[in-house]
Amino acid sequence: MVGVEESESDVRAVLAAFGNGYRDRDLSQLDAFIELFDDGAEMIGIEATRRGSDEWFEGRAAIKEIVESDWRVWGDVEVNVASALVTVVDGVAWASIEATLGQPADSGEAISSYLQRMSDLLDDTGLDPAGRMMEATSFGLARLRERNLGPDHAWPLVITAVLTLGPAGWRFRNIHWSTPP
Repeated sequence: MVGVEESESDVRAVLAAFGNGYRDRDLSQLDAFIELFDDGAEMIGIEATRRGSDEWFEGRAAIKEIVESDWRVWGDVEVNVASALVTVVDGVAWASIEATLGQPADSGEAISSYLQRMSDLLDDTGLDPAGRMMEATSFGLARLRERNLGPDHAWPLVITAVLTLGPAGWRFRNIHWSTPP
């Protein structure tokens, strides 16, 4: 039987691989990165409000799409694996991790992505017209505020995760990103 200390170090190795992937943003390594997730994994983004929304991703294919987008246009993510609190019990691990999100480089691709997100919010039939306008406006103003803070600004993030131990080793089952209000 694998000891708890060995299991914790194995989980930390997966957390480090996750952090390295977001730090390096090497699209040629995207398929290998996605192997960190089990088949039924979900990733919940910082703006998720309900299952099936634009920030709630289920399954490897959906997670791969958002990670590729993050690596192309999102800010610089630094994951502090050393600060992570990791608990391992009977083939399940959970972790809480401090991270930061640095201001992305000013790029037309990021702005285009923001405008598309605003358009998607305006088209969201799950909201009434006033709600759609509020969500799109709020999103747009937040992105504008972020960009005006400048390239040296970084926001704190908290990442929580559940990993399970299977035949291929430790894999993410659930990962949730959050930012302080």
